[in-house]
Amino acid sequence: MIGGAIAVVVLAVGAAAALALNSLGETAAGDVRPGPATSGASKVVVRDNVFEPTTASVAAGTPVEIEIPNSGPASHNFTSEALNVSTGPMQAGDVKTVSVTIPSGRTQFICTWHQGMVIASDVGTA
Repeated sequence: MIGGAIAVVVLAVGAAAALALNSLGETAAGDVRPGPATSGASKVVVRDNVFEPTTASVAAGTPVEIEIPNSGPASHNFTSEALNVSTGPMQAGDVKTVSVTIPSGRTQFICTWHQGMVIASDVGTA
C-alpha cells in the first residue's frame, strides 16, 4: 500500500503544479495588447518589485487604458483577479497596454510572482 500512497501524493502534487502554471498571471488574459497605449492613457511603471504609482483614482465605471512598461530587470506581470485581466509575463523592457472598466470601490492589481507589488485603484473618488 505504500506504493499506492506515493502515487496519490505524486498525482496531487502534479495537479497542483499544473493549476499553478495555468493560473492568472502566467498568461495574458482580458483586454491586453503589446505596445504603448494611446495618448491620454494612464501609466503604471514596473520597477524592481514595485509599481509606480501605488494608487490611482478614476470615476466609477469609466473605461481606462493603462500603459505598463517593465523598467526593472526582473520579469513581472500586472494582474487583477477581480477583473480577470493580466499582462502575463513581462520581460525587462516590455510594454503592454491593458484596457479595463473598474467597478466602484477598491480594486487591486498585483504581480503574482512578487509579494508586495500592489497598486490599488480607488474608483468613484475622483
